[in-house]
Amino acid sequence: MTALWQLTKLETKMFFRDKLQVFWTFLFPVLMIWLFGSMFQGQEMGGLTFASLYIPSWIGVNIVTTAFFTLGTVLAGYRETGVLRRYQSTPLAPWKILFAHTIQGTVIFSFSAVVLVVFGALVFDLQAPEYLGSTLLALLLSIIAFFPFALFLTSLAKNVGTAAAISSLFLNLMLFLSGATFPLEMMPDILQYVAKVLPLYYVIELVRATWNTSPIWENMTPVYVLLSISVVSILLSNKFFRWSGKAE
Repeated sequence: MTALWQLTKLETKMFFRDKLQVFWTFLFPVLMIWLFGSMFQGQEMGGLTFASLYIPSWIGVNIVTTAFFTLGTVLAGYRETGVLRRYQSTPLAPWKILFAHTIQGTVIFSFSAVVLVVFGALVFDLQAPEYLGSTLLALLLSIIAFFPFALFLTSLAKNVGTAAAISSLFLNLMLFLSGATFPLEMMPDILQYVAKVLPLYYVIELVRATWNTSPIWENMTPVYVLLSISVVSILLSNKFFRWSGKAE
């Protein structure tokens, strides 16, 4: 456990030394919320305010950002440079290495969520979740779904550049078509159907619902979808994840 803790602490320190990662994880969501807040603040959508709809959504988006760029892409870079192979030769079991990165990603996401909540409360009068326990469970379930999902997708990449491209493609696709930025009601019918194929749609639906209207047990469809994504992604990650840049 000491080695696991030391590895987690090391990876977290390395993250905070990377100014670009810190910007995209902490500052970019704040800027986006401020931008969309200037467009939609004061408007109610479905009886809910801008803050109660979009800030929980961006907390969900940050799970995806963390999964792809703090976990998936970083591990792809470690694989390309041989770091993962060297890790394998240490007494640390492989699952502990992946678990350390998962803990680190969860810590980073938690910090970013606190930043967004504080910013939303100070600037847009964001209220606390109506069902706090359910919201926390929804976020945990989203992490359990998206971390292995990102790990699987970036495992398909041959190098870190390809992994970053895959991450950016999926992030931007889900960002603009899942309801995180623009209301689905504003989109053509075909795009509304496409949105329901994207995993982020179910994260946003679940987090918004538990934040505003109902507990998690009244929103079982996104729960089942996210659990399914988690199980399938874990199985696929186990099959495709490689510890070195060479096919084994």
